[in-house]
Amino acid sequence: MSASARGAVELRDLIGARELDGLTMLHLVSERSPVRDVALVTDFEDIGAVGPDTVVLLSPGGARGGWMISAALRYAWERRACALIVPEQPFTASVVELARRLEVSLLTTHRDMTRLAIDAAIRLGTARAETMARVHAVVERLAGAADPSEAVALLSEELDAAGVWIESAGVRTFGSVPGRTEPAPATATQLVRTSLAPRSRGMGILVARLPAAMVGFGEQLLAEAAPSIRALLLEQRVAATRDSLPTIAITALTGSPMIGDFLEPDLGAGEGPAALPLDGAFVAICLRSEEPARIGALVHQLWYLAFRDHPLTRFDGGWFGILPAPDPESLDAQIDRVRTGFVRAAGLPLSGGASRRHHSRAEARDAVREAWLAARLADPGPDAAASEAFLEFDRITASVIGRLVPVDLAEQLVAALFPRLSADPAAPQVIDALLARAAARGSLTVAADRLGVHRNTLKARLRRAEELGLALTDPAEVLPVHLLLSAVHRPEERSRTVD
Repeated sequence: MSASARGAVELRDLIGARELDGLTMLHLVSERSPVRDVALVTDFEDIGAVGPDTVVLLSPGGARGGWMISAALRYAWERRACALIVPEQPFTASVVELARRLEVSLLTTHRDMTRLAIDAAIRLGTARAETMARVHAVVERLAGAADPSEAVALLSEELDAAGVWIESAGVRTFGSVPGRTEPAPATATQLVRTSLAPRSRGMGILVARLPAAMVGFGEQLLAEAAPSIRALLLEQRVAATRDSLPTIAITALTGSPMIGDFLEPDLGAGEGPAALPLDGAFVAICLRSEEPARIGALVHQLWYLAFRDHPLTRFDGGWFGILPAPDPESLDAQIDRVRTGFVRAAGLPLSGGASRRHHSRAEARDAVREAWLAARLADPGPDAAASEAFLEFDRITASVIGRLVPVDLAEQLVAALFPRLSADPAAPQVIDALLARAAARGSLTVAADRLGVHRNTLKARLRRAEELGLALTDPAEVLPVHLLLSAVHRPEERSRTVD
């Protein structure tokens, strides 16, 4: 069992105890130094066998003179012992200075060392019990927390206003407001982390930034608090799922297989918290991801923080939400909040879409479809601009329609329809040439400039396209082939950008 699991004890819990009176402090590194064990040794070389954060008591036989104590201090430093207690005797300034340089607390006593060691061990056990009692009291208070934000704030308060937060998929979500006593950046601090769900990476971790002296207690507190925090997160998600049932039902219209069995609801019968916010103008939001399992917890946490009163609905490829939009200004604010807080939050692999502003329950189905289509046309690539990663339905342009063609399907069709092109090593350059000419409305000069090649090079690539079966002389073939080539071109273009 780890030391933190047994209860965190600090040096002040020992040296300030009534049972351990008679101690004289020659040098104190920190009264909050963690203590894991107490050891009585008869020879200073025996200190080499103790563990870290140990209070070492050196018997009179091993502490005869300054040189023995100096050697004991060096052994204590090597083993990372937190304190050395030796029998009372005259000390030179050099011994105290050595303790200061090695950062080992040095104490003396007139008491019998064996009896003192017994009392220290008893006090260590008592202090551990007191720490556990304090931790359990905090956990009991967590049971009354209304949500994860309140629970995190309570933990921060117990840790002297240190920063405490929940981190999911590498992004900080619920977090405490730093207090006045939080360590300044120049102060040495450590991050203490505890998994909220050891068997699942999706829930996230509980994190605290603590002074080194508080790490032991912080580890214990966060480990014991993790189940309560996890329960609050799961309760929040269950409540959101319950409140989003009407939205879940209408999302079946997107054709998602995982939600296709839901019955279409009577949108006029919704009442209470589970009703869609359709009493006024509203907008549907769709978020899509290729990694919904990995970032699902994070998306739900961020949405809860941003739109607590408006549930988020999970579907096979992402999430739906419906937000009130009483006027165009509020609509712009809502969309900008989603774009900056989700689609562009810490590089999340998300694309998003928003429907037009709708005004009646009868338009709910259209709103969901519009949001899904906009998100489907958005570009989730890491190099895409925010305006491309999140699209609004009424701002979709014809130039992005090609994204509706799935890349894998396009590659299969191109291989079947134009096998010579697929087999040609210069296929990427040939496709670039065809697409550039189309984008330049047939102008070879403009297309060559966009590609950064000579006009004759472009003409050679276009001739090669004809040789490979892409003459495109039939007007009926131009648009569908262009869509296929655009779909195949997307991953090629991203690869070149990344390289």
